[in-house]
Amino acid sequence: MKTIILTVTMSLAASSGMAVAGEVNPTDTTIRVDNKRIEITEMTDRMKVRIYELDEQNEEMEDELIFEGHYKGGQSYEKRYHRRALTIPLPTWDKYFDAHWAGFGMGFANFADGSLNINDINGVSLRSEKSLEYNLNFLEKSFPFSRYNWAVVTGLGIRWNRYRLNTNNYFKENADGITVLEPAPEGIVYTKSRLNTTSLTFPVLFEWQSRRIQGNRFFFSAGLVGVVKTISSSKVEYRDANNKKQKEKMDRGMNIRPVTMDFLLQGGYDWVGFYVKYSPMRLFEGGKGPNIHPVSIGLHLHL
Repeated sequence: MKTIILTVTMSLAASSGMAVAGEVNPTDTTIRVDNKRIEITEMTDRMKVRIYELDEQNEEMEDELIFEGHYKGGQSYEKRYHRRALTIPLPTWDKYFDAHWAGFGMGFANFADGSLNINDINGVSLRSEKSLEYNLNFLEKSFPFSRYNWAVVTGLGIRWNRYRLNTNNYFKENADGITVLEPAPEGIVYTKSRLNTTSLTFPVLFEWQSRRIQGNRFFFSAGLVGVVKTISSSKVEYRDANNKKQKEKMDRGMNIRPVTMDFLLQGGYDWVGFYVKYSPMRLFEGGKGPNIHPVSIGLHLHL
């Protein structure tokens, strides 16, 4: 801008000199500086200066007059038009930021109490090695907000939890509307007794990434995951008197909270990560089932 002002000043001085030498016909002078076009029109009694913004092809933009000045008899009138000339682009920070939510994960699922004691909680005992969780996260979006590689990450996913009981019981809602562990009928031994849930997940995470190391990065993120239950069921498997395999769905619903939330902590390198998750909310609605909190740990392969 200093270059433009200096150019205009010099042009005015030169034009004034010409006006003194001979006040005859109007003269026009056009100067181009960077992406500006300066027009100086000199008449016998006054001088007019206009500055236009030019596009990348060095052509005049329609109605992009950004300055106009009139000078007559030692007096001046100036007007500035603040449009494209003063447009300031918002910083994009790290355009190469690659969020870590989308992908497939698998881990071990269990129950804990409010003090993070795991398994055998309030009469509920699981086979830890057979109780699994699967995560399929198919949408993600990141919003970098710092030059130090920080971003807010959100998205959408589906989660399947399969809690395998370690006792000869199954979950069922009784006549009083309370979900309890019912014993198997006499003479039947369950080979499998599971509580299954399927949910939609919506994260809001703060993620940090290191500088690139041979094109890859370490990452760490933490935040909240909203959980909306879609399906829940209690299923058992056993062999009857004829040693034939039987499968039964014992109940559905069972007072499992329709909407909950998790604390999520995850980290890793490039596309491989680990996660730890704990829900501060009970699995069952208050007073309608065992006081247990979902907890899990596992690995996640990020897309």
